[in-house]
Amino acid sequence: MPNQFPTEGIDPRIDQIVAAILKIADMDFDTGLRPGPRRDEIDAIIMGINAMASELKLTYTTLDHRVEVRTSMLEKARDQMELLAYTDPLTQLANRSALMRDIEIALQDLEDGGPAPILLLLDLDAFKSINDTHGHAVGDHVLRELSARLRSSVRSQDLIARLGGDEFAVLLRSQDHGAFELGQRIVRTVNEQMVVDGISLAPGASLGIAVAVAGQDADRLLLEADTAMYTAKQSRTSKVHEFEPYMLFERQQKAIMVADLRKALGTEQILPHYQSLVSLQDEIILGAELLVRWERPEYGLTPPGEFLAVAEEAGMMGAITEQLLDEALKDVSRWRTLGLVDDDFTVHLNVSSRELHLLGFPDIIRDALRRHGLPASTLALEITEDKLMTGDRLHKYTLLALRQMGVEVYIDDFGTGYSSISYLRQLPVAGVKIDKSLVDDADTDPQQEKLLMAVSYLIEACELACVVEGVETRGQADKLREMGFEYAQGYLFGKPMSSEDFTALLSA
Repeated sequence: MPNQFPTEGIDPRIDQIVAAILKIADMDFDTGLRPGPRRDEIDAIIMGINAMASELKLTYTTLDHRVEVRTSMLEKARDQMELLAYTDPLTQLANRSALMRDIEIALQDLEDGGPAPILLLLDLDAFKSINDTHGHAVGDHVLRELSARLRSSVRSQDLIARLGGDEFAVLLRSQDHGAFELGQRIVRTVNEQMVVDGISLAPGASLGIAVAVAGQDADRLLLEADTAMYTAKQSRTSKVHEFEPYMLFERQQKAIMVADLRKALGTEQILPHYQSLVSLQDEIILGAELLVRWERPEYGLTPPGEFLAVAEEAGMMGAITEQLLDEALKDVSRWRTLGLVDDDFTVHLNVSSRELHLLGFPDIIRDALRRHGLPASTLALEITEDKLMTGDRLHKYTLLALRQMGVEVYIDDFGTGYSSISYLRQLPVAGVKIDKSLVDDADTDPQQEKLLMAVSYLIEACELACVVEGVETRGQADKLREMGFEYAQGYLFGKPMSSEDFTALLSA
């Protein structure tokens, strides 16, 4: 390599250094640099470079180890965070996020020719009552026990998830077993009695099934399973239902009805209707059962059977009851002022189990009576016997508060459920209303007459008042009078009618 450095006027020692560097350029680098005895400055530079190289090598080795350690720590932290992000903390099952992720994966496999995933959605029927009655600690124990039962019911490769509250899901990744049969087995397992802190519980369950089809997304599959579960919950025959398209239509119609109902609250669309309650001896009107009707725009007058269940499920029964009660007490106050009814006239109002769960429900009744200047005896509340037989402490608390206030409580539809002496004696109720099914053939069937008479003796032994519902013929009324019944209600004495028509009936 030619010397291209200018050397004139430069220290000769520098000239020697340049010459040495040029010589080094032609050397094999693998031989390394060897200091000579006359090259002090070059020796120092070379030793410094070698020392720096050693330090750099050590530094890079240390950094590489630290990066490896930190990377391992970050991966473990990421795995832990992912576990937390996809795990339900109470049950240690997968959560909603994990379920949706796995559904999307299964749906992609379906697009690639894999088996169609099947989603089972399960909801407990009586979990709210368990929480309200026994506390959240017992409720949490029930959820953990349910989780263990689900694990024992499905295969290890199937995903079990808790979606929140008392709702669970099972994602089946293959179709080599019957989903419907599995659903029935799960419901039976859940229905088996469990004992928590000495309390015997049977929460019950409803289950919906949806089979994925090509082109679906996770949200749609979940909606279909939820819709099937909703249908199962409403069913009185089977607690396991597989999704059918008509179910979604019904659910959409109910959603529209709920929206319309919310708009109707506080308006004149919610109307009171009255059905006479009479003395069998002279058929004088002594009171009336308060019923609700909905003047729904574009649909006309809608009977309660078409919307009350929807209203209760949507949590609107309390608001409807308050509005209805206010209208009825306003009517009674007006009838009293007009002299159409006396102080003994009583309005009977149906209430739901959910309303009896409200600690403030007696206060709602008290405030309504005070607002219209009416005594507690003006009002009687009715609740079906199956709702009273839940063993619910809140129910009993509310009933006792109402009785102390002076508001009477009647067991409605008596004779269709428990009809036992023990609970008639234990519950703080004033009377019963005998169901129409016990009355239908009482005037023509001797066996039915004996049964009705036995029920009468039971009620009398418990010192309760009695109203017979569903009296439709003169023969039934005569037979009931002959048997000693005092009060009755039914189409024979008047169908449910508007406030204006009932006012006219009282004026006649």
